[in-house]
Amino acid sequence: MLKAIAEKDKIISALAKAHSIVDKKTIMNIINNVLLYSRDGKLFIEATDLEISFRTSLPMNIMEDGTLTVGARKLYEIVKEIPDSKLEFEEIENNWLKVSVGDKAEYIIAGLPPDDFPKFGEFPEEGLIRIPSKILKDLIEKTIFSVSYDDRKYALSGILTELIPLENGSDSFILRMVSSDGHRLSLAEKEIEGTPETELSRESAIIPRKGANELKRLAKDSEDIYLRKDDKFLYARNDNSQLIIRLIDGTFPDYNAIIPKEKNRYFIFERNSVLGAIKRISIMSPDPSFKGVKAKIAQETMTLESIEKKTGQGQEIVSIVYSGEPFELAFNARYLMDVLQIMKSEDVEFIINDNDSPCVIKGDEDQGFTALIMPMSLEDE
Repeated sequence: MLKAIAEKDKIISALAKAHSIVDKKTIMNIINNVLLYSRDGKLFIEATDLEISFRTSLPMNIMEDGTLTVGARKLYEIVKEIPDSKLEFEEIENNWLKVSVGDKAEYIIAGLPPDDFPKFGEFPEEGLIRIPSKILKDLIEKTIFSVSYDDRKYALSGILTELIPLENGSDSFILRMVSSDGHRLSLAEKEIEGTPETELSRESAIIPRKGANELKRLAKDSEDIYLRKDDKFLYARNDNSQLIIRLIDGTFPDYNAIIPKEKNRYFIFERNSVLGAIKRISIMSPDPSFKGVKAKIAQETMTLESIEKKTGQGQEIVSIVYSGEPFELAFNARYLMDVLQIMKSEDVEFIINDNDSPCVIKGDEDQGFTALIMPMSLEDE
């Protein structure tokens, strides 16, 4: 029966990742639990929602080996709130777990038979591709905000991820991520140096939103992530943890056909100035889910004003770099705020060839990143 002494600062991180995967709405009690078991001086922790499976291990003072499952939320929250640095885990009768702190505190959590817990899938050991964690995390952050929440747009409910080998004879490749909800689109890509042993072919997969978030969590803990996919799953691991994510079975739209190839009309603005102005003006909108803003573009200035004026109105003038003919456009302020908040560039280029084409947003310090938002019709505002 499992008996171990755990250091809180080590186990709390593992429990947090497992807790985030557990499906809070499921009626299947067993997958509300985490699986705990020991082997070779390590404690293993597993969690699943049947779409994503997570496994991690950490060295621990194991006094007796054992296996059990207990409620993920209760275990995580109890360990998180205990102030002491060392905890004792002990399996007791009926698959229950006792968590104690010396003779000062004791908590007992109900468990279920471990044989009922879904088995962790077979994880491939070969053919994995190394991705720097910092790059993977950055690409996910620059695309996940525009993933669709509409269940009817199944293929858009995840991030299209493409591996594109370079054709210059090198072992390097492009890792590209694309997302869209039908009203906006985000594309982020980076060139990654491969290794001579890596056999690369062009591949693509659609990673569901929750899976992408868990992949980002995994990327926080190590310098590199190793990935491989098959027809149904994405496999990811770092030094101590593994993820298996069920991929979305669908066809992502041809995003290349949506991105304008021309650059006939554009202006440049200081990112933080426009972001601050849009935040303040959008406060005037009575609808928290939709914040329409109209922009009047003239030489050297952009006048921003709220579209909805029934409960108040706001207007700000910001400086821009533009010398063409004046024009107006309208857009959903939240879409532009989402983009500007994840960019790093001080100056942003805003391309709008005409009022019916997508607005393209880029910046020199965000190489490989392109954002599109569809303008609103001025006739409707």
